[in-house]
Amino acid sequence: LATAFFLSIILAPRAEITKKIMGNVWPLLFFSLLHLWIVVNSAAAPGGLEPIAEFAKVFDPAGDPQGAMVGMMTNPNFVSEEWSHVLVWDLFVGRYIWLDGLRRDIPTSHSVLLTNLIGPPGFLLHCATCLCVRKPLPLTEESTARE
Repeated sequence: LATAFFLSIILAPRAEITKKIMGNVWPLLFFSLLHLWIVVNSAAAPGGLEPIAEFAKVFDPAGDPQGAMVGMMTNPNFVSEEWSHVLVWDLFVGRYIWLDGLRRDIPTSHSVLLTNLIGPPGFLLHCATCLCVRKPLPLTEESTARE
């Protein structure tokens, strides 16, 4: 479902329908609520709270954080929660990149696509694009001034 929203800002970033839908916070609120619903239902399922004990091990510097994460990934409820978490976060960042590109006339389709595929490197690509087109990095004093 989130793919349709990504496709709109990748394939038709300047279309009025894209601006109308993605220009406001409602898609993010919808997917955030959907994520919360998945979390609550996963926790309420039999054995749904078991990943919490494993999750604490992720932050234990004396333990095996990577092993704990691998262990949690064997729990279907945790995988559902984590997948929706990643999708919502990537859509949030992709939308930020898209809005920054619209505001400052910077091409963003390639950066939003990479954000959808592998997350944070898409934001790095957007920053590199800003520099290539001789624009300040996002969220700097220079980028918030009228250009």
